[in-house]
Amino acid sequence: MNDIQSLPAQGARTLNWKVWIKTSRPFTLTAAVSPVLVGSAIAAYAGTFHWITFLATLLACLFLQIGTNFFNEYFDYRYGLDHAGSLGASTVIFRSEMTANQVLGGGIASFVIAVLLGFLLIFLVGPAIILFGLTGMLIAYFYSARPFKFSSRGLGDVMVFLAMGVLMTWGSYYVQIHQWSWQAFAASIPVGFLVTAILNMNNVRDYQDDLAVNKKTLPVRFGLPFGKRFHASLLMGSYVAATIFTLVGLLPVWSLLVWLTFPLAFTNVRAVLTGQERKVFMIAIKRTAQLLLIFCVVLTVGIVIATLV
Repeated sequence: MNDIQSLPAQGARTLNWKVWIKTSRPFTLTAAVSPVLVGSAIAAYAGTFHWITFLATLLACLFLQIGTNFFNEYFDYRYGLDHAGSLGASTVIFRSEMTANQVLGGGIASFVIAVLLGFLLIFLVGPAIILFGLTGMLIAYFYSARPFKFSSRGLGDVMVFLAMGVLMTWGSYYVQIHQWSWQAFAASIPVGFLVTAILNMNNVRDYQDDLAVNKKTLPVRFGLPFGKRFHASLLMGSYVAATIFTLVGLLPVWSLLVWLTFPLAFTNVRAVLTGQERKVFMIAIKRTAQLLLIFCVVLTVGIVIATLV
């Protein structure tokens, strides 16, 4: 299949805000908000919290995620991994709602905004934050782009866990308190599991499409049943990890409030394990994104309660 499919992208209509929002995939943005909330809460628990730093970090992570979504849309189109009927794509290029160059421009513009916010963080925190920003941007860009194409090599899950689980959570702590924290690292593990579960569910839904173009996601490499079991392991693992880290004293006991969200996870897992139709998996993606946000809000609340009492 050709690298660039030229015809669908030529007659894009005048853009409006709905098209931009659609292409940014807003339901995925919980993956940027959630780790910032948790990492910042751990910093407050340790005794330091700055609102301006928090807001700059949150906005930088949001625009980094939005840019990643635009680049993913663009490169999947360019490399022939999506088509007009792809469930995983927002298909704005194929529908002539945006040209390929406009989607690419959206990704670049989002990264530019993230960089500008990064300069503010450098002013507030110091030059060490450059390492966080560069690492995050490189993973975000090469998640879809050559030469690495992490998402097409079965490495997307690892990269998402590292970037949006460990890096964003611990990074949100680090910009508040400039040091390593085992507590922030511990908090990043359940967050990373749930963020990765969103991606894995996306790959389960797109199994047939990815198989047809030899996009070697984990479900393509190991089979659809593996993908469904992996989803269950990630969701259940988030609760196990939170509990273990609480029992060993790395997280405050109020962190166990996350078990209040367990019925949502259980319903999610049961639907995925018994589901056969792609519609089930489409619903599960959004429910997993919602679970991530609810889980992390409750975890944040638990940490804040521990801070106050």
